[in-house]
Amino acid sequence: MKFSRVPDSSSRGGIKRFMSHTPAWRPAGELPWAKANPDGFKKGNMTDFPPSAFGGHVYAQAPLVAAKAVEEEDKSGNGAGKLGIHSIQGVFTKPGAMDRPFVYDVTDIHSSRTFATKLVQARQPTEASSQPKGPYPLSDADRPLGDVRFACLTTFKRPMPSPADEQMKSAQERYADILSQRAPDEWEASPQLDVEAVTDLFPNAGHGGFPMLDMYKVDMRAYNAGKEVPDRRQLILYRPHKPIAQDDPNAHIVAHAFEADRNGLIMLTNHLGWGYTLGAAASLSYAFYVHVNAEEAVMKGDGWWIQEVYWPRTAAGRGLLESRIWSPEGIHVASGYQDGVALPSQKGLEWKKKAETKL
Repeated sequence: MKFSRVPDSSSRGGIKRFMSHTPAWRPAGELPWAKANPDGFKKGNMTDFPPSAFGGHVYAQAPLVAAKAVEEEDKSGNGAGKLGIHSIQGVFTKPGAMDRPFVYDVTDIHSSRTFATKLVQARQPTEASSQPKGPYPLSDADRPLGDVRFACLTTFKRPMPSPADEQMKSAQERYADILSQRAPDEWEASPQLDVEAVTDLFPNAGHGGFPMLDMYKVDMRAYNAGKEVPDRRQLILYRPHKPIAQDDPNAHIVAHAFEADRNGLIMLTNHLGWGYTLGAAASLSYAFYVHVNAEEAVMKGDGWWIQEVYWPRTAAGRGLLESRIWSPEGIHVASGYQDGVALPSQKGLEWKKKAETKL
């Protein structure tokens, strides 16, 4: 998530510009593809994954640079506490390239003593960096930029007391029987790309070098058996690899958003029976809301957080993913609502039909 403040080269005033330093993580990029069984590799028609950046990278970094812009403007807070991220409402327009930085332009939409809104637009240079594997030189920010690849509104709010505090029963309570079966890190490592054609090919690949967070996938097959897709659930347990600064709640909030963007729509396609016939699964829009004061999203100690995932609607070539983020103490801290493309491959469907006919 490292970035730098760079001069704004446009003629428009009031824009703050930032540039990322390191490449985003690439889903499935660390799997041993060259050693894969060719027959097993081909049977699912899953032979060519695009070298695109993990969308969670830009989704987390954009509000983080917005938070930096807010800090530059909000010097005191008048004793009312710092402005913390309240929501992130993002739109993905193009896949991110791995060999060049993201350049973020932050524009003020609204600012008051208690609430602020920033527009962030992320673009990339039209040519690869001279250091494509990073760290990117700051001169990359001066290169011609392409179209917007991601845009988001990030809202900020100051902390306040809770005149009412209500929530549903926590995930820890509702799934206590399942969670008690194993220690958190004894569940399956969250796959690098959770689509059946890949996880069957690399059954013990582990998490790889997924940044920031240690993640484990709870086995929910018995719970989901016989249920319709909208009634199924998936639990992901996670915590930071290393401590994140306790005095920077916004950094913790974007870490939660980063985690919640991993594998969600991909997992839906497995439930739809497209684990070997996946054509496309990509986020279109993603909204993340923090329900508590920002300080309550801070990941303290070594407790395990829970992402509760479900898919209440699939139609029109799209799927809806909903997430609830639960603290180790069972507090409903945040929710995510992600809409994206979810389509089977036509060739894959033809292959599946032929295979079923032979059976």
